[in-house]
Amino acid sequence: MKRELNVYLCGNLAGTLYEDELLQLSFKYHHDDAIPILSVNLPVKADEYSHAYAYPFFENLSPEGEAFDILVKDHVSGNKIFSILDRFGGDCAGAVAFYETMPKDIDKTLHEISSAKLVQIIDKLPEDPLLSGLENPPRLSLAGAQSKFAVHKIEDKYYRSDDEHPTTHIIKITNKRFPNLLTNEFFCMRLAQIMNFDIPDVELKVTKDNAKNTRAYLEIQRFDRYIENGIVRRIHQEDFCQALGIVSDKKYQVGGGASLKDCCMVINKFSTNQLTDITRFMEWIIFNYLIGNTDAHAKNLSLLHTSAGIKLAPFYDLLSTEIYPEKIIDYNMAMLINGKGKYDSLKPKDFTALFEQLRLNPTNMMKILKSRFVNIIPLAENLRDNISDNAVCDNIIAIMKRRWDLLFG
Repeated sequence: MKRELNVYLCGNLAGTLYEDELLQLSFKYHHDDAIPILSVNLPVKADEYSHAYAYPFFENLSPEGEAFDILVKDHVSGNKIFSILDRFGGDCAGAVAFYETMPKDIDKTLHEISSAKLVQIIDKLPEDPLLSGLENPPRLSLAGAQSKFAVHKIEDKYYRSDDEHPTTHIIKITNKRFPNLLTNEFFCMRLAQIMNFDIPDVELKVTKDNAKNTRAYLEIQRFDRYIENGIVRRIHQEDFCQALGIVSDKKYQVGGGASLKDCCMVINKFSTNQLTDITRFMEWIIFNYLIGNTDAHAKNLSLLHTSAGIKLAPFYDLLSTEIYPEKIIDYNMAMLINGKGKYDSLKPKDFTALFEQLRLNPTNMMKILKSRFVNIIPLAENLRDNISDNAVCDNIIAIMKRRWDLLFG
């Protein structure tokens, strides 16, 4: 039996997602010259996009890992991705939403999430990504593998998101396998922000319930949202897996996934400010090298579709993976540099070769990057001194010092 699901972009009907009898997906835009594109890999056309084109874009909107397994266990039939978007696709990354029919009678009441309820959500989230502890839980699909949920925030209060109140902030919780993960990401993100990288606002916070039990969490402002006249508006985005038309399983280069050259091609082809965005991309590569982020893959880069054109989105998911033992974390880089897969095997000549492969001037690029990162160590040390639980910061700074001396010393 064929199923259909309407696809909305910024609240406007963009097209229809289909599932056929063989569980293959397809997508067709509605006939309207004013319709914006869902993806640079899916430009507007009259003909239907087949499974090979449609599936990668829509698959990348769903969660990964354990969250995906929980979602599909009791809540899907037919094509798993279609069913997830049908059931949970009311608020996705960017400005995409899925409905059989757009809701008409919308409850405009704000439902606050108390501190006690927040603690409950944090405790149960790994096993309950559906947020079933909330009355009328949101139709929310967050891509990625890390345990997280999203809220609608006004001033200092959190509210349950719904069709009238889109999410504005991502809440990330601690991970038992990786101690100090929240401090790790907070330190790396704030360091990048201090260095004037385009980074969403991030805060390391603590909440407590009525029994004074405390829980730490990371609050990250969504860069694909903005407020206009008191109303939250969506900005469309797509990650680089979507832009390249590859599924999330291939976010790593080893195994046929995206390479740095592929990502550079996306920027050169689609950015309306190529020079600025290519430079930002090079800075992203060096920053991940310095902090030891081997998990810097294609889904951690996005394009932002703005009224002024397409640009490289703010950076996110910046953290050091190399502070954890190699027996529990993969030290192989998500994307190779000059054919090499481990940061400790890299030498300055490998970065020179990378710049040449990307058709950049190696001498000029190295000068630009050295000047850009010349103060990163003192900035990191100053930031560390303002973080209470800073042992993890010392470990990251040690990696940074060694890498900076090798590359720029």
